[in-house]
Amino acid sequence: MFKENLLTNKMFYSRKNNSMNKRIISFCLLLILFPSLLFLNCAQEEQKSDPTNTLGLLGLASSNQTPTNSETAQPEGELLPPIPPVVGPPANPGQPLNAPILNDPQTHVNNAPQIDDQYGIYGKILVNNISFQLPIHDQTTVTAYFGKRDMKLEPDGTVLNAISFKTFTPANPNVGGTIWFSFIHRSNLKLKLILVARNEFGSSSKEVNYYHNRDCIGVPQIPASIGDCDKHCIVAEYVAGQLEFKAKFKHGGNLTYLYFDIFGYSPPSFINYALFPKYFEYPNGNPQGPPLLEGISSLSTNLTSEGLDYMCVDVKSFVFYETDTGNYSDQFLSGKIRLE
Repeated sequence: MFKENLLTNKMFYSRKNNSMNKRIISFCLLLILFPSLLFLNCAQEEQKSDPTNTLGLLGLASSNQTPTNSETAQPEGELLPPIPPVVGPPANPGQPLNAPILNDPQTHVNNAPQIDDQYGIYGKILVNNISFQLPIHDQTTVTAYFGKRDMKLEPDGTVLNAISFKTFTPANPNVGGTIWFSFIHRSNLKLKLILVARNEFGSSSKEVNYYHNRDCIGVPQIPASIGDCDKHCIVAEYVAGQLEFKAKFKHGGNLTYLYFDIFGYSPPSFINYALFPKYFEYPNGNPQGPPLLEGISSLSTNLTSEGLDYMCVDVKSFVFYETDTGNYSDQFLSGKIRLE
């Protein structure tokens, strides 16, 4: 009887029946593609910092603010600790005494410059045309915070779960004499940018949810399916308010062995699981069990914390079965489903 067990971290199966090896080689050839893609995840190209950008500042007053390196905005990096409000000195004599009220800024999301991204895995957001409804004094701080969707601005002005931030003032603007921000980040992630203007008279903020779509272009959005559900398919849909991924396999009767699984990765690599891998094996621990009757076998799973951060997931399902007449076959499904 042919047996196979799933190893959690790799799609490698140990087969007991050596007579099956030639058939299984056809599936293993699929794995040859993996090394060519693995280098994408390993190529953590160090991002070149922009010496013209002023660093974000921490503290309660400009006299004791300390620079914090936030130039390399890579979401795979660690989160910053909670960031208290970034404040500047009070208005100089003759300056406007207005609280800042931000207008909506302009945002532009594109591929990162090639010099910073030789492997084509990064995007870049530019935030500019930052303006106010009333004149502000030139020590008003304008801070951009960059992070994933769980980043948030607390009522007291503290920002949680930021990955990077930068601060400018009208008196100390970015290159070109205006206030603008740019961040380089991994593609395909669900991201957030929070813009906060603050002085002694009040504060104002704007939030932008965005992403840089590189590997999820043209991908069907949930609810969606891959394959033929009259044979073998993967369906992604909301069930009772929860996103569920289900693999289905419709089979005939008299199966003496069936292996069936579902798993998924975050694009573009095959390193990080985006779905909790699940598998089904029949008979399980009882080689003398009766043949499996005709019907539909199914497996359901959900997104991992890694998968929740991405725009889409590369889902896969593998089936191997043997009948009581000694015939055997396999099927492999693969495709992407966009989450938003």
